[in-house]
Amino acid sequence: MLSALCLAAALTAVQTTTAAAAPALDPNTPISDDGRIGSQIQQIQQIDQIPTGRRLTTAGSAGTGNPADAKGVRPVTGTGPRVVAPDEFSTESIIAPDQRTQVTNTTTYPARANVYFTYRKPNGSTSWCTGWMYAANAVATAGHCVYSGGTGGAWNTNFTVYPGRNGSSSPYGSCGVSTAFSVTGWTQSASAEYDYAALKLTCTVGNTTGWYGLRWTTGSFNGTAVSSAGYPQDKASATQWFTSSTVSATYTRQLAYHLDTVGGQSGSAVYTSGCTTFCALAVHAYGYGDHNRGTRITEAAYNNFDNWKL
Repeated sequence: MLSALCLAAALTAVQTTTAAAAPALDPNTPISDDGRIGSQIQQIQQIDQIPTGRRLTTAGSAGTGNPADAKGVRPVTGTGPRVVAPDEFSTESIIAPDQRTQVTNTTTYPARANVYFTYRKPNGSTSWCTGWMYAANAVATAGHCVYSGGTGGAWNTNFTVYPGRNGSSSPYGSCGVSTAFSVTGWTQSASAEYDYAALKLTCTVGNTTGWYGLRWTTGSFNGTAVSSAGYPQDKASATQWFTSSTVSATYTRQLAYHLDTVGGQSGSAVYTSGCTTFCALAVHAYGYGDHNRGTRITEAAYNNFDNWKL
């Protein structure tokens, strides 16, 4: 009997040790709202035969500006759903003086590649964020705009994307979303360093609006001139506002800058010239009083965005 008990105890110890030794997922492991994770999503890249080398950029596109080139776009009637305050995890900052200017013509590029999108939060309320086209059928945004963050969090639902929204006007209609993506560094750990996401659209409106290219490097961006445009909560509903500044600090997975932002502008592109049109360097997400920060497009994030657009 004693030997049997010892054997059982030994087996339990081995099982416990094995379970404890299971490797943690890399924080950049992709995850989708339909339950796929890791290689289940990455297999898409093999199917589409996208080169997997160390590309540093993808090209942007100004689009045609012709709505007839977009497939699957829905006409918009009225002003859309009533929304409450945007989903913000940290106060975003105006670095006085406020240098934001309104984009009064959102049918020009790159303004038309910026999107206002609404969604239903897990508590049933409707909110919004900013995003940006980075392919004909894909939008990049902040992780906290698609998932509430951390263990026990939940996916937002009922996404509706309005490219180039300008108050009550939706010059390019709206698009639905087939899949929302983020990474486990956000969905499991709510780490600000992994606060990025994408929405796969049910349309190809990017052929009309154009899109931003992507750029990554391990080097510093300090002093790089950057711009951003989004949909702030302190201005007229669903109006787009532009700001520009320079990168003030470069971190491994974040960029700091003095772009003026408030709630609602989370998810906007932090971009510079290049990539044929403009290169997105980061996804705006946070404020720290005397500066704002975005999730840097690292090589891993770049590869995820590449997969998510297919």
